[in-house]
Amino acid sequence: MNPKNPIPDVKNKGAFEILESAVKKYKSDKPLVVGITGSGGAGKTTFGKNIVIYYGSENCVSIDLDDYLIPRETRGKLGITGYHPKANKLFEARSNIIELISRKSILKPCYDHSTGKVLSNETISPREIIVIEGVTPLYPELVELNNISFFLDANEETQIQSRIERDVKERNYSLEEALILYESLKPDYKKLIEPTKQLVDVIFEVGIDYVMHPIHINPKFV
Repeated sequence: MNPKNPIPDVKNKGAFEILESAVKKYKSDKPLVVGITGSGGAGKTTFGKNIVIYYGSENCVSIDLDDYLIPRETRGKLGITGYHPKANKLFEARSNIIELISRKSILKPCYDHSTGKVLSNETISPREIIVIEGVTPLYPELVELNNISFFLDANEETQIQSRIERDVKERNYSLEEALILYESLKPDYKKLIEPTKQLVDVIFEVGIDYVMHPIHINPKFV
């Protein structure tokens, strides 16, 4: 499958060239699943949205796996972060992705980060390329569904900058709340997310300028 539009993020031309090569090599008659995971604030959602632009919304859809979070209030009562498996409706996500691969439309949940509440479902139609992005694409319930996977690894400075830009400006957190959230997630990130680097096809190091530098590429791409 060929892209339909110019690269929407020119500074990351190299990343899109790797993506395009992988899609050409592994796209079959079935929809292709592209998993994007990594550290918070590394640009997973932005990369997913730009892939949709690149291949065209008629051919590609990006699923934000944050939408499968349980309500923030419930997570608080359970004493768990959003990275914890029990904080995510992973089996529902798995079922939805399998249905999309089978070319069936789904009713996907929606999550509001500003309020921490679950919203009404939305209908998502199948596409030839299905991007799944968030912290959970390589959790045991979902890992086998990925045909291609990317890990966006951002240093602490980049993550903090991104949280200020996103959590404060877009999600209505105070600066103090955003920084407290960042610190609270660190243990689960080390335990649950960072180890999935061993499972991905490509690892990108993301700098303060949000440029994605490949530091590991699976030999199967060569």
